[in-house]
Amino acid sequence: MSPNARERIRQDLDLIERFSRSYRDEFTTLIRELNADPTPQIGRKSLRLCVEAVNMLLDMQNQLATTMRSISEV
Repeated sequence: MSPNARERIRQDLDLIERFSRSYRDEFTTLIRELNADPTPQIGRKSLRLCVEAVNMLLDMQNQLATTMRSISEV
């Protein structure tokens, strides 16, 4: 595997790691809020967070697939 391919994989993995840490913290806070006092505002916040998280997951999967495809062509 070329050094460039390794670096792209590392970058993709770093992105996945940052995403999972960040959103895990946000979901933990949201779960606490839902358990304590669910309100319509928290409901909207949870919907938005879920949509953002799914969007980021799809984007990362696409980026990782692109990286893996370019590696397989080397």
